[in-house]
Amino acid sequence: MLAASKLDGTLIVSQVANHLAPTSALTGNLMKPFTESLIRQPDFDTYYAEEIEPELARLESHRKTRMRLVLTLAALGAVGLGTVAALALAGQSESFSALVAFTLGFGCLVGAGLAYRGLCDRYKKVLVGKVCTFLGLDYTLGSFDFPLRRFTSLLPFYKSAKLEDRISGHVNGVDFELCEGKFSKKESKWRALMLIFSFEKAFEGETSVVADTSWIGNAIESLRQKGQRVALESLEFEGRFEVYSTDQLEARYLLTPRFMERIMDLTERFNNKKGVALAFSDSQLLVAIRIGANARRFEIGNVFHEVRDGAERARSLVAEIECITDIIEILNLSESSHA
Repeated sequence: MLAASKLDGTLIVSQVANHLAPTSALTGNLMKPFTESLIRQPDFDTYYAEEIEPELARLESHRKTRMRLVLTLAALGAVGLGTVAALALAGQSESFSALVAFTLGFGCLVGAGLAYRGLCDRYKKVLVGKVCTFLGLDYTLGSFDFPLRRFTSLLPFYKSAKLEDRISGHVNGVDFELCEGKFSKKESKWRALMLIFSFEKAFEGETSVVADTSWIGNAIESLRQKGQRVALESLEFEGRFEVYSTDQLEARYLLTPRFMERIMDLTERFNNKKGVALAFSDSQLLVAIRIGANARRFEIGNVFHEVRDGAERARSLVAEIECITDIIEILNLSESSHA
């Protein structure tokens, strides 16, 4: 039998709450890992001065050398392409000289871009990596494993995808994994944050919550979703989302009126009413949040000059990483286990 119990004035089903029980004990206030830790642990300014600032200072000589290379390659690239333009004006655009000039010019510009990107990655590993270490999280840049395929039904159709950052750890009793990805399809480009929250028990079925677009869009969407469409009582929620599930009963118990409100609150937090999608699958909650093509997260800014505002950049990174706790707090993931 499914016995219901009260939580914050909302009926939460005990059996469903057990699904959401985290893999270890709760640690208290939802924002503790990111805010109280700055007080209880060595002061963040002290941590920055002892752990991050010296690393940035050691990188400065490397930055100067690398920037000289970047500027040299960029200048050679500009000369090469300028030569191509001059040859074209002289009616020699198809000459061997023009081909050589274009190859060298284009190659130098690509090389300059790659050299600068590599420099940024060195700084990113220091700033983002050290900030995550301070917060008790793991950070990976570049090559890593992430189950992107599991998010296929939560993301718009895409032709190419590139995964850029991975942050994982344990926040307020919940194990999580976050990844930022860049996607494209023809002329359309966008980014998305993908999060996996892991719990102790598996769900009986699979339930997905995706944006309600149009009757044509919804018809196409139904073809790639598992199970049948679930009709819910909230007209506001129904007007903004489509729900599909292989277990109609479980879906209705998961999507209580209060939880539906929390999902809508999450769309407000990220200012994207059509860009948030969720799925309950196996023993995990998957969350996909679509962001703009230029809305890159966990970036460090430019390194054309000496990084003298490293502390400010590090604090900005802390604020961005707090989106994880925002999601846990808004969706009430930890508190569900009290039911």
